[in-house]
Amino acid sequence: MDIGEVYEYLGRYGKSGKPVKDLSRIKCLLKELGDPQEGLKFIHVAGTNGKGSVCEMLTEMLYAHGVKVGTFTSPFVLEYADRIRINKKNIPEHYLIRHTEKVKTAAEKTPYGTEYSQFEITMCIALLHFKECGCDVVVWETGMGGLNDCTNVIKQPLVSVICSVSYDHTAILGETLEEIAAQKAGIIKPGCPVVLSPGNDDKVVDIIKRTAICRHSDVIIPNMKNVQIFSDTLEGCNFTYRGRHYSTAMCGIHQVRNAVTAIEAIRCCCETIRVEESDIAHGISSAVIPARGQMISKEPLVILDGGHNPDGSGALAKLLESKTSTPRAVMIGILKDKKAAESVKQLLPLCDIFITVDSFHPSAIESKTLADSINAMGGRAYAVGSVDEGLKRLSQFAKSYGVSVICGSLYLASEVLNKLGTKL
Repeated sequence: MDIGEVYEYLGRYGKSGKPVKDLSRIKCLLKELGDPQEGLKFIHVAGTNGKGSVCEMLTEMLYAHGVKVGTFTSPFVLEYADRIRINKKNIPEHYLIRHTEKVKTAAEKTPYGTEYSQFEITMCIALLHFKECGCDVVVWETGMGGLNDCTNVIKQPLVSVICSVSYDHTAILGETLEEIAAQKAGIIKPGCPVVLSPGNDDKVVDIIKRTAICRHSDVIIPNMKNVQIFSDTLEGCNFTYRGRHYSTAMCGIHQVRNAVTAIEAIRCCCETIRVEESDIAHGISSAVIPARGQMISKEPLVILDGGHNPDGSGALAKLLESKTSTPRAVMIGILKDKKAAESVKQLLPLCDIFITVDSFHPSAIESKTLADSINAMGGRAYAVGSVDEGLKRLSQFAKSYGVSVICGSLYLASEVLNKLGTKL
């Protein structure tokens, strides 16, 4: 295999694969690979929103402490390899080729063939990489849900972390918040502590607590009454938590909630690895993920955000309302399986003009359809289709509009970042 053949092979697998009701399919593949997950230590992170940020903060804390830390996240932001990292470095090409060859051979020996998802195949590649390189701790992000998510094959994580839980992937996880929370709670293991992000709906808290009781697991929910915020700008937040000072590099009050979640999670690992308070603070201040309320230009002000569900759009709306002024121009693209109308409603009162695009992903809502929907809701939208044309129009509007925003999908954000390249 060369790298082109690797990507061709990965492209054969769908986003979700054939639906599953348990973990037997992934366990079969891992058995063929020698169960590389055995012997590794994991911090397992689930949630609808915030899990990427929490994973990055945990990675930075562990890296600052000097341990060899593997990180598995999804989806990729700039390139496929950024989903699999060791000590913040993407999996090298030669490792990716070799491990993909092993997974391909193993998959062909199982009875499932092409039923696997691309996520399952990628996860197996990651495990082979982490095992071979001897990672001390792996920060392990779920793909979708938790209970039947392939990442849930791990038996005894150091800690389970459940971030903000809201409506997303409802066709698979359930239509109600209780059903979705039950899926997320599936990562709670007997006797292993679980940290739940503050600010979750009472229904979510109840499900997590009841599941934890059944599994004899301690539940830690950071108390926001112990938080004092001193500054909140587009360049991050300064705050204290339990009397200690921290600062985030990512903007938005929701990042403070993510930070205290990560702090409590790393403290749960103290019996295995005692991370110093200075390393915790450094990790919070160093964690940066592209497209999380990212300011990609100051003059003119351009904000890029990959939030792709109503909660994500709500966080962006709060950011725009508190930290920017009108008028605002928005380039937006949303996938068909997302709650587009609910997301748009969050932004509609704050944005003066929308430019809709659809070329960034095959499953994107057609730009004209999205524009018509925005106009029907009382907004002002123009459909252009291509991302290149959208960026051109946005640049033109920037001359008369105070703020430019690019949002609606992480896939859109990824394409924009790759197009802008060295201009960032």
